[in-house]
Amino acid sequence: AAILGMYTLMSNKQYYDAICSGNICNTEGINSVVQPDRYRPVPDEPPNPTDVAETLRRLQDNDPALQDVNLNNIKDIPVPTLEAICEAIKTNTHVRSLSLVATRSNDLVANAVAAMLEQNRSLQSLNLESNFITSAGMLRVLAAVGRCPTLTELRVDNQCQRLGDSVEMAMAAMLEQCPAVLRFGYTFTLQGPRARAAAALTRNNELRECPRCH
Repeated sequence: AAILGMYTLMSNKQYYDAICSGNICNTEGINSVVQPDRYRPVPDEPPNPTDVAETLRRLQDNDPALQDVNLNNIKDIPVPTLEAICEAIKTNTHVRSLSLVATRSNDLVANAVAAMLEQNRSLQSLNLESNFITSAGMLRVLAAVGRCPTLTELRVDNQCQRLGDSVEMAMAAMLEQCPAVLRFGYTFTLQGPRARAAAALTRNNELRECPRCH
C-alpha cells in the first residue's frame, strides 16, 4: 500500500469512520491529498485553588471538617511551609488524605513526611508523586510506613531521579511487612521487586476482604 501510495487516499480515522458509518469519506479521487484531522483543543487544568496558609491554620486547629488536603501542582510552596504542614498533621486526628503531587518536594519534605507517619494515626492516603525526592528520602518514608497502621494507599512514582535497585527492594519488603497497605503507586524497573510487590498487595487485599484468614 505504501509503494502504491494508497496511504494518500484517506487517513486511518477516515477509514474507520467509513467502516462505522457505511459512507465513503473520500470522494475526491486517487490524487486527492489527505487532510489532517481536526481535534478539539483540550484546555489546561485550572490552577489549584487551595489556600495554603488557611489549610495550615485549619490543620493546626485540628478542624474536623478538613479531611482531604490537596496541594497538587502548587509549585511555589516554600519547603518550611510543607514541613509545617507535616508537623501539624502529626497530631491531627481528622485528616484522611494528603496529596503533594508536583509541589517540588525534596528530601527535607520527605523527612518531615516520615516523621509525620511515625506519629499520625488517622492518615489513610499519601501521594508524593512527581517530586524531587531522592533514594535517601524515599527510604526514610518507606521505613516510616509501618509505624502508621491506618495508611492504606501510598503513591511515590515519577520522581526526578531514578530511585535505584535498593529502593525498589525496600518497597517490596515494606509491602510484605505492612498488610495494611492495599494500594501502591510506583512503576518498578526490576522484575524481582515487581513480582514481590504484586504478590504482597494481592495478599494484603485478600486479608482485608477475609480478616479471619489472617
